[in-house]
Amino acid sequence: MNNALYKLQTFVLFVGTVFSWTTVFSDFSHFYNIYGSVTKIAGCTIPNPVTTPCFYGALAFLIAFIWSISILSKKLKGTNIAKAQKGLRTLLIAGTIFAWSNFGFEAYKFYASSSVEKTSCSGVTTQNVFLTPCFYGSVIYLTALIVSLLIAKKTSTRA
Repeated sequence: MNNALYKLQTFVLFVGTVFSWTTVFSDFSHFYNIYGSVTKIAGCTIPNPVTTPCFYGALAFLIAFIWSISILSKKLKGTNIAKAQKGLRTLLIAGTIFAWSNFGFEAYKFYASSSVEKTSCSGVTTQNVFLTPCFYGSVIYLTALIVSLLIAKKTSTRA
């Protein structure tokens, strides 16, 4: 087994996990500074981070990262690695679809809005939809999926 692609996959998922949780913690801090609580959901002008796609994308990044570490650590042997990698690839496909769907919806709202002040999904003002955490997270998910597909291609040609 070529460990380089598995290490790259783990690294990309590590970057995604750090990026997404940094964004989520920043959103929680921003929310708390405005409302003095992290549990308030209703009646807020900016969304509680628990209700945003970013939070669920961050959870999926964390799960995928841990999953990738378990594959890389070789605790799973032989066919178990292939089975675990296939499961991780499925999660990455779902995560990529989820991320790009959310980004697409955010881009639609951004360009459809006639308001001068436009916001990202976390309620932060932005001037460019391509500079939002949603876009960067989508790119990282896609990168992880591509690495996962390269692993699948390399392992299927070897068998």
